[in-house]
Amino acid sequence: MKLTLRAGPRVSVDNDRCELYGICQYEAPDIFQLGRDGRLRFRRQLTEADIEPVIAAARCCPMQAVRVKGLADE
Repeated sequence: MKLTLRAGPRVSVDNDRCELYGICQYEAPDIFQLGRDGRLRFRRQLTEADIEPVIAAARCCPMQAVRVKGLADE
């Protein structure tokens, strides 16, 4: 079995901190979606166009549950 490492920016959510306010969905609707079942769904791998809205979502999260990893300036 061959394992492939995925490089580049990615988003993570700490579900223990997330209180489902939905601010992340407002800031980055192409990445985050609150389901009718009350669960947050999100796309982990980001494109260049996703970075600014996801950073805004991370900054606006009142619980600081959204993290962006793998940026060039880290």
